[in-house]
Amino acid sequence: ALLSAGPRRPFTRSLGVNREALNWWLTLLANLGVLGGLVFVGLELRQNTNQLRAEGAHSVTEIVNSLNAGVYSDPELAEIVLRGSDGLTALNEVERERFDRFQFSRLNIAEYMFDLETAGVSNLNFAYYEFVVREFNTRPGLRALIREYQAGYVGSPELLELLLGEG
Repeated sequence: ALLSAGPRRPFTRSLGVNREALNWWLTLLANLGVLGGLVFVGLELRQNTNQLRAEGAHSVTEIVNSLNAGVYSDPELAEIVLRGSDGLTALNEVERERFDRFQFSRLNIAEYMFDLETAGVSNLNFAYYEFVVREFNTRPGLRALIREYQAGYVGSPELLELLLGEG
């Protein structure tokens, strides 16, 4: 009996809905679903970006604090940093090595922060690289240090230009 029932009617005709209207509504719902998914992904991406920025800022703060704590907890190093900042000739060979290494650590942090800010990733309230640049531009020992190592500087040319006081 099922085989002789004749041609089957499309489901849409039995409901009184034409096929074009049904397709339009299904397409609209599918597009709204895609749009909703994109909005959700965008919000998740923003939240993740904000979290990464906060973690990065915290990490940099910890590094700077650790570097500063090394100076604060070592009066001899603090004296070397002060004397070396005023002029490199005031340091003996061992002191000069300690001074250079300490300043290279500061420059590495400044370079990292400069790269982040140049890329628009950092949102720190305190621009560490600007602080370091200001010191290198005003302290004679630091100016001499960057000029001495200028040829072998491996950081960004833009930051080097700022450190040399030419930017």
